[in-house]
Amino acid sequence: MSVAITLASGNHAMFSVIIPVHNKKEHVVAAIESVLAQTYDGYELILIDDCSTDGSAELLRPYESDRVRIFKRDTPGPGGYAARNLGVEKSNNKWVTFLDADDVWYSNHLQAAHDLIEKYEEVDFFSFSRDKIFRGEKSGFFHPREEQIDRDTALARFSRRDIFHTNAVAIKRELFIEAGGFPAGQCKRGGDSDLWLRLLLKCGSIVVSPVVTSCYALDNSGVIYGKSKVERQHPVQKTVIDFIKNNPDSKVKSRLKKLSNRKNISWLAARKRSGDFSLSELSVIYYSCLDLAGVKQLLKLIVPLPVTKFTASIRKTPT
Repeated sequence: MSVAITLASGNHAMFSVIIPVHNKKEHVVAAIESVLAQTYDGYELILIDDCSTDGSAELLRPYESDRVRIFKRDTPGPGGYAARNLGVEKSNNKWVTFLDADDVWYSNHLQAAHDLIEKYEEVDFFSFSRDKIFRGEKSGFFHPREEQIDRDTALARFSRRDIFHTNAVAIKRELFIEAGGFPAGQCKRGGDSDLWLRLLLKCGSIVVSPVVTSCYALDNSGVIYGKSKVERQHPVQKTVIDFIKNNPDSKVKSRLKKLSNRKNISWLAARKRSGDFSLSELSVIYYSCLDLAGVKQLLKLIVPLPVTKFTASIRKTPT
């Protein structure tokens, strides 16, 4: 991704907010309104119509103004990756933030980001806590405290859990471009995790915050949990392979391999549920870096699916 870094003359806003929109007629208005309701108003909003066919584009037009700009792509891109990259290309401000068209920000998101950016002037990547709605129940991911952590610590945490989400980050535009942006045209899913990894590999440190600033409404996504098709190899693995090849003595190699294992095992489990899995696909695993949880998950992959289902049914049977 090659984008010139320019600031619009007279534009003193800090953030460019980017929302890709592809057939989200039922939810996009709520997403837009949640941006317009921000208590911090130093932002521009960029809406990318990613070839919607359900009437979503018509809902965007009334919002167009000096602050809200609308762009249209000619062909839809999986994951909204190309749409987000276009939004960054069209952006005018120093910091970029993202919101999915079927989710919402709480009114404190940009203010929380502004406050941390002012406090940690040397940091280019921030991650906030977030709520999640799944099957009508609220949960989420919550950083335990506000802290600046070095790259090694961040990679260690990322190797265990998804500590980032598209709706819950603030990224310096220059860093986003240097890291290559979202992997448009390279994968259908998992590209966000690959971007977080590439950003981390460019950073000396990041800041995480316990402040909850967004809600990821999985119920609105249209994805059937556990049934969606995935590829044989998660996108992070290529980044891991390339980094290790170019940095053979790096002290973060084991962290990267553990992250690759976590992501790949999760995808292989999804492939097994959909009937696409074969044992030959286990070649993507770094066996020397498997932890106990990884070993248990690997055993579930090896055991035939009917046996796994039978065992699970026995556990659920009342005694």
